[in-house]
Amino acid sequence: MNKLAPALLLLAFLASHAQTTRTLQVDNLFSAPEWATISTLSPLPPLPVDATNKYRDSPAAALLGQKLFFDPRLSGPIQAGTPKEGQLGAVGEAGKIACRNCHMPESKWLFDTRSNAQSSNPGGAIPNATALGSQWMTRNASSLVNTVFYLNRSGAHWRENDGYSDSEWFDAQSEPEGPPVQNGSRLQLAHVIFEHYRADYNRAFPEWPLNSALADYKRFPATGSPYTDKANWDGLSAADKEMVNRVLANYGKAIEAYLRKLVSRNAPFDRYVAGRRDAISADAKQGLKLFVGKAGCVRCHSGPNFSDDDFHVIGLKIDTGRSPHADPAEPGRSANQALICDPATAGGDFSVNGHFSDDPATKRNGDFCTQKIAAGLWRTKGLRQVAETAPYFRSGQAATLEDVIEFYDRGGDSEGTFQGGPKEIQPLHLSAQEKQQLKEFLKTLTGDPVPAQYLRDLHSR
Repeated sequence: MNKLAPALLLLAFLASHAQTTRTLQVDNLFSAPEWATISTLSPLPPLPVDATNKYRDSPAAALLGQKLFFDPRLSGPIQAGTPKEGQLGAVGEAGKIACRNCHMPESKWLFDTRSNAQSSNPGGAIPNATALGSQWMTRNASSLVNTVFYLNRSGAHWRENDGYSDSEWFDAQSEPEGPPVQNGSRLQLAHVIFEHYRADYNRAFPEWPLNSALADYKRFPATGSPYTDKANWDGLSAADKEMVNRVLANYGKAIEAYLRKLVSRNAPFDRYVAGRRDAISADAKQGLKLFVGKAGCVRCHSGPNFSDDDFHVIGLKIDTGRSPHADPAEPGRSANQALICDPATAGGDFSVNGHFSDDPATKRNGDFCTQKIAAGLWRTKGLRQVAETAPYFRSGQAATLEDVIEFYDRGGDSEGTFQGGPKEIQPLHLSAQEKQQLKEFLKTLTGDPVPAQYLRDLHSR
């Protein structure tokens, strides 16, 4: 071993310690415990390893995922909405809705430019409180940037506000055949991939080349799944169902490979923690002190993605006046246990411990299936890019960061007006100046743009 190595390591440590000390001395704001907490919030780590998807970092899979993300041919008939509301076609039209229409690259990966008002809130302050797919959905569309970093302390990788799925690839494959989303089916998806992306798919998944039998529409009808056109699906043999399900699973794995490209680093906050004392304003620094101190935000918004990826009751009463398509009766986390855990369901097959996982023996779901899940639990959202991703909350009913801060300052809504409980937050009693400082800090969490190459629509025409 090089005898200089220990000395060099010591010098590196001392230099790092000196840099941190200089930052503390210059600002004279943070105690040693506060700075220790702040240091856990930056930088973003390397991409997490998802052993349940061995194609996660395959360039061929990512390219296929990007093409499919922009392809509307995966969608079935439109069921609701008008052009004024931002709908992409007439009721009954198919092939109009792609993933990119609810997660729009040109609008910070959100559904915020397809219309200017909800149907029952014309001209209102919240353009799209919830998303419009084939139908109006009950949830606000989230940005996809940095969602790869959602990772529970147990190692679980829960998706959606309610923990709907336990991997990115399982979550992604629910969209094409979700009736409110794209309203297509897995048979339809298999045909689109076979007819338009066969070479791309075979390059991405050489172990699972597409079977030429998919050209036979008598054997494989144009549409069908366990949820839509069920008779067509039930008419398939067990071997043919397996073939189509494999295509669906690999579709999800290709989308995950693409989502792993949608990463934004180097926010002003990251530069500040790294030693650039002028990277954020004086008000933002005071807001950071509130975030880790008096406001207590860091108790749930922890780690480099500013989320513990756990589930909490914050006491949010759904306001259908501001979000007319939101559902006050949604129970949250508890609704999804059977979907993920029952081996007799399609969800069981596609879970991280299921038939299509590349690591079915994984323990990363944190013994979720043995737990008793209470109603009213919703996942902590990450805060990176938060200043650019209004509206807020799962219902989209908060139009601005000021609205969110006011909600937390008052300690949420009153007991009995929301699902579950008791709520886990209390009034903060922040002054007007402190609220503004907290907002200024949150604005420092916006990083560099996603590389332009991943914003391009490459789907085959």
